[in-house]
Amino acid sequence: MWGFLVGAACLVGLARTMRGGGWAYAHGPGGWGRGHRWGGWQHGPGHRGGRGPLRWLFERMDTSPGQEKVIAEAADALRSTMSGWRDDAERMRSDVGRSIRGETFDAAALEEAFARAEVRLATMRETLRGQAARVHEALDPRQRAELADLLASGWRRRWNA
Repeated sequence: MWGFLVGAACLVGLARTMRGGGWAYAHGPGGWGRGHRWGGWQHGPGHRGGRGPLRWLFERMDTSPGQEKVIAEAADALRSTMSGWRDDAERMRSDVGRSIRGETFDAAALEEAFARAEVRLATMRETLRGQAARVHEALDPRQRAELADLLASGWRRRWNA
């Protein structure tokens, strides 16, 4: 179970990172409320191509328009696969609570929760595997190394560029 939770947390973090980090970006160029639209790629007039959260990555890696399209599509696919994750997590907490609440332990409620989580994780795994392969194919060796370093560092280097 812990492996599932750690793996799921890593996938959530990767998808959040690929879509621009959310909270950190909100304080970026333009400050609050100046063209920012949560959950999409349109982030105000100062960002070329309508892909603001990924623009810094594209510039850092010196990507071509074709590569940018592949990366943006991969980020969109991960984001759409991750949508509803919080609802699933809340439902799982509720199922765990329900399994403990009664006079006897309700193993069936817990197994239901695990089954739903395993289906979700399998979908995320397949999406990540396919999209990572597409991005890998689109990048040259230098760009792959740069992206791998950024992913391994948790994107902290982003602010030190």
